[in-house]
Amino acid sequence: MSKDTIGVGIIGLGARGFYSIGSNLATTCRETGFRIVALCDRNSERMIEARDVLAGMCGGQAVAIAPRLYEGGTDLIDDTAVDLIVITSITDTHRQYAVPALRSGKKVYCDKPLAQNAEDAVAIVEAEAEAENPLIMGFTRRYEAPWRRAFGLLAEGTIGDLTMILIRDIIPYHRYLQAWWRRREWSGGALSDKGSHLFDVFNWFTQSRAVRAHGFGGRSVVEPDPLAPPRCTQSARACVYRRRGRDGAAPHASVHFGESWLHETEEKHQDDVCVYAPGSDVYHNGSIHFSYENGVIASYFYSIFGPGAEDQETMELVGTKGRMILTRETGTINIVSDYGNTLRVVDCNDEGSTGSHFGANVTLIHELRRFCDGAPPLFSARSGLEATRMAMAALRSMDAGGLAVDMDDIAGAARVPDRA
Repeated sequence: MSKDTIGVGIIGLGARGFYSIGSNLATTCRETGFRIVALCDRNSERMIEARDVLAGMCGGQAVAIAPRLYEGGTDLIDDTAVDLIVITSITDTHRQYAVPALRSGKKVYCDKPLAQNAEDAVAIVEAEAEAENPLIMGFTRRYEAPWRRAFGLLAEGTIGDLTMILIRDIIPYHRYLQAWWRRREWSGGALSDKGSHLFDVFNWFTQSRAVRAHGFGGRSVVEPDPLAPPRCTQSARACVYRRRGRDGAAPHASVHFGESWLHETEEKHQDDVCVYAPGSDVYHNGSIHFSYENGVIASYFYSIFGPGAEDQETMELVGTKGRMILTRETGTINIVSDYGNTLRVVDCNDEGSTGSHFGANVTLIHELRRFCDGAPPLFSARSGLEATRMAMAALRSMDAGGLAVDMDDIAGAARVPDRA
């Protein structure tokens, strides 16, 4: 595809579709040539909200857009003006949209995780292979400067051969119990939604494949209360986890823009379900470990109830000659190399680092343009499948109280992840 302008259709207008990707497509449209020509969401009010805001953003770039609105994803996929299909809907719908999108022959972006279970992820990979039309995925760490720099330093031998990875995630994301993430049948669970990013990092940095997993998980922060009101807006209690209501949102609540969210009637589509409401099957915290074919050991230590802090997400790499610690919030990498004789700090921040996802979303937009112009994707559905398989293996182990799980027992074992 070689065109001055690229028509984009977005399926799903929540946090990723509207805020992270839609808004960045709009604010870079003059430079990149992307034009948002179609929007799809099950909530017609939300489509109008998104259309008006995105049109205003494009107008700020002296670019006029008038996206068509579709309540069905298939109709958007069939729109002849759409060249790039962006799938940012709830995870349990990814297969529903990704398969026909791939078969259409158009360019396809699918947000992480690839699917809420391994079986759906396999179906998307199979559709990708049958159509000979690789999609591009949205694992944001692959687009963030510090993670790219750390991978480059590792590849250069800065700390010798990699032996261990630890990613630590103490994150203020209690919202995982306040929206569709709170049930695995919709999201694959918080571990899949958030952890898939980091499991993909494990695969990227090891350049190998996980063969065994085991983990422990807990639900120890909030106890379900059968008397809890369904939503924040109906709650009179003082609550440090409030998303909407009389006390205003708690820090890091990431409240959605627009009135449409207040009018949702189904739990799956509400963004302010009370954290104490029964029904969630999501682990609040956990410790998961993977062994790799090449001998590397990778560990993920996480909690979705944590204070906002400068070191809330870190990655430590241990090698045969030294180690590196990446701190995501500060954009820095601390390096101990040459068997401990050399210490230095690499600052990876630039003018784009203050943007959404630390600049990753703007980088993603530029990667999407290269992808539309014919460049192969940095990584495709196969990487998404492998991250989803790892999440499913971890959950199986956690559900069994820490029983080790062979990755070959998870659907999709015959697939090989991208070596990007």
